[in-house]
Amino acid sequence: QANPNCIVVASASHVQELDVSAILNPQPYVWIDEEQPDMESFLFVHTGVERKGSVSAPASPNPHSTGPAMLHSLGYGGVQTGRGGNVMLKRSVSGVRRMASHPTLPYYLTGCQDGSVRMWEWGHAQQISVHRTAGYPRVNRVRFNLQGNKFGVCDSEGYLSLWQLAVSSSAANKPFMTRQCHNKQTSDFVFINSSSFLSTAGHSSEHRNVCLWDTLMPQRSCLVQGFTCHESGSPAIVYAPQQQLLISSGRKGDICIFDVRQRQLRHTFQAHESAVKCLALDPTEEFFVTGSVDGEVKVWGLLVHNLLYSFPAEHMRTSIFRNLGAGVTQLHLGPTNHMFSCGADGTLKWRLLPDRDNLLHTL
Repeated sequence: QANPNCIVVASASHVQELDVSAILNPQPYVWIDEEQPDMESFLFVHTGVERKGSVSAPASPNPHSTGPAMLHSLGYGGVQTGRGGNVMLKRSVSGVRRMASHPTLPYYLTGCQDGSVRMWEWGHAQQISVHRTAGYPRVNRVRFNLQGNKFGVCDSEGYLSLWQLAVSSSAANKPFMTRQCHNKQTSDFVFINSSSFLSTAGHSSEHRNVCLWDTLMPQRSCLVQGFTCHESGSPAIVYAPQQQLLISSGRKGDICIFDVRQRQLRHTFQAHESAVKCLALDPTEEFFVTGSVDGEVKVWGLLVHNLLYSFPAEHMRTSIFRNLGAGVTQLHLGPTNHMFSCGADGTLKWRLLPDRDNLLHTL
């Protein structure tokens, strides 16, 4: 987050730091087929995932769309065949499942399948610190708090651990708090306003799959509120601080919206037919995005909850084996309507959504 022109992506065996300034600040495009000027205003840039040198237009967005959206597609591997990101650094780190960028400093965290958690500095080959070694439960989420002085890790056995950011201290490897928040698994968590108050999403046998916690309270009374929701558990959660709303997703495709001040469920609706794996919130809190296990991405109004845009099969892996991939695995919304998504099809995609006036016009 210290440099919006740079991103980091992970594959099964590597982590790559990319300069995407050429994508975020593009030059005027020349259409390949000038006989069809009214074709969908999309631009695909294919890499090794598909046939080299091809340029095509994807399927039309949902009829809820009110304007164009520009799309770039980059493969995690292979040779670049069009305009895209320049690889600045490539690390041999296998099994990375989750990453998080520091809000102000050029640091980021990686959390792996083997339970290890490391901190890296942009442009430097060596890791800064190892906060967890291999042998711990699988990492499901890593996040910094807004101030950047703390970060947390949740895992597949339901535990949440919090660290103080101390990259040069021997205490960097030791969490100051570890707590089992869900007895089956903790899938996600968010800091709420202060770094001591947070919410978790996961799967519990008593069906309290979204919880509010006050980490300054004694362990017996630190659970502030447990919400019974999301049959089979909740994979993802985001927090809208201006509205003080929590948005959580379910494995049955449902979305729940909670009022943190009143500590109650405000609204629930069916967003997808399959599990919603990830969520992202617009920085101005006017809309949010959902990504499902079947590869579909949808944009929703935050206050009215109506569907603004739908991008079917955005990250669909074609295979004779059903459920081979995980569909959409990560989403991120930037401050200028930039939407990044990645998925089991091996691509990172960037969309320039229509301006907010057009989005709000649909509400």
